[in-house]
Amino acid sequence: MFKRLSLNQLGQTSVEYLLVIVVSVGLCMTFYKKFKGFLLDNPDSYMSSHMKLYSALLDPSLNYKKYRLPR
Repeated sequence: MFKRLSLNQLGQTSVEYLLVIVVSVGLCMTFYKKFKGFLLDNPDSYMSSHMKLYSALLDPSLNYKKYRLPR
């Protein structure tokens, strides 16, 4: 009786750990997609605004570099 009960609990514990891992991975993927959309993919994102500044600094049509500090 005790052996059968302990095997049943062991299976239940492994299923619970599996569910925790699946939920954790799902949450991480959701947060990553939101973070990526906010920081990288959005045209008004943080990286996009800084890339506009750097492209203006290194414009090859001006034949020189202009250094402007972002405020």
